[in-house]
Amino acid sequence: QLGAAQILQNDLVPMVNQYHQDKQLFDVLIRLMVNLTQPALLCFGKVPQDPTFRHHYLQVVSYLQAYKEAFANEKLFGSLSEKLYELLQLDWEQREDEDNLLIERILLLIRNILHIPADPEEEKSVDDDASTHDKVLWAMHMSGMDDLLKFLASSQTEQQWSMHVLEIISLMFRDQNPEQLAATGQARSAKDAGKDVRDLEILRQREAAEKKTRAFQRGTRHSRFGGSYIVQGLKAIGENDIVFHKGLHNFKNYSHDLGKAVQRVPKRRQVAREAEVHRRSALNVRLFLREFCIDFLENCYNRLMAIVKDHLIREQAQQHDETYYLWALAFFMAFNRFHRFRPELVSETVSIRTFHFVEQNLTNYYEMMLTDKNEAISWSRRMHLALKAYQELLATIHEMDRCKEEAVCSHRQ
Repeated sequence: QLGAAQILQNDLVPMVNQYHQDKQLFDVLIRLMVNLTQPALLCFGKVPQDPTFRHHYLQVVSYLQAYKEAFANEKLFGSLSEKLYELLQLDWEQREDEDNLLIERILLLIRNILHIPADPEEEKSVDDDASTHDKVLWAMHMSGMDDLLKFLASSQTEQQWSMHVLEIISLMFRDQNPEQLAATGQARSAKDAGKDVRDLEILRQREAAEKKTRAFQRGTRHSRFGGSYIVQGLKAIGENDIVFHKGLHNFKNYSHDLGKAVQRVPKRRQVAREAEVHRRSALNVRLFLREFCIDFLENCYNRLMAIVKDHLIREQAQQHDETYYLWALAFFMAFNRFHRFRPELVSETVSIRTFHFVEQNLTNYYEMMLTDKNEAISWSRRMHLALKAYQELLATIHEMDRCKEEAVCSHRQ
């Protein structure tokens, strides 16, 4: 009912903007907004199979998507950034438990908003177009929230927020490709321009061929005596060539399985659907994200990843939080490899302990995928993240072997 009445968009957001100096009221508003923006998967556990519950699940997701549009607001993020900055300015002696809770709730609210999935039917966004996610990221940038996140990641006195910060950063970059992001803002080479021209020419030739094929196809009211054809080189069950009894324009769709009953594949043996969606954001957003990546690698990456791994090893984090660590490892090491490769910026994750940690999780996910049949798809996706992280570790080591610079050779030793 609160989602249908648009309470958050029409009432809570204006109140946060207007009364952000009222500490008690602001605390209540943030607490309510955190509860309203909880991820749907967290509420339902998993996507429901029952039609009634699935309808409720999709309705909750649609409400969350409307909330995300309301958060593409620079003034709102400005109020959140101002309050977070004031709280972080307090020393540990002056900071009360309520202040720590408010810091955590602000970070959870940002996490919840970034976690909301996009609605492809509503946005219909293409590359270089600003989606709702891009607008939220730009609002964060204009309000200075990204600088506060980098401060939390690099500060030695704010280590308790490391998991929240890593989760927010992973959600910020979830639609990005590290190779494309590293190349943003650089002049296009003649090779890239030539590749685009060739791709365009291939598409034009394909379209012309399809148009010509359609022109030769017969209408729907044709004689059933269209003729039979022998397909040379394609054997039937015996030694003879296949006899094809349909029009030649249908031959491109021919296979030996034509006319056979489709064998049903059990759900647990079906190939998992690709969950990752890579799209090119608007240029100003990509430039901001690129600069964020460079600053994060230079000032925050090694410290943050060391703290997070320590939390994970000591089991001080929540269950499955290691997936954010594995994603960040793969993404930022790939970005570093494509952007002026400097191994000292990722020295924390290029170590034997990191290899062991990733391999341990990879083995655990594989074993759980075989034993926990009901959640096999979830375990396979986690295993895919671990495999991507291991692949990036090997790619970085390979790049270090190829590099001839003395600094890189010293790190390799």
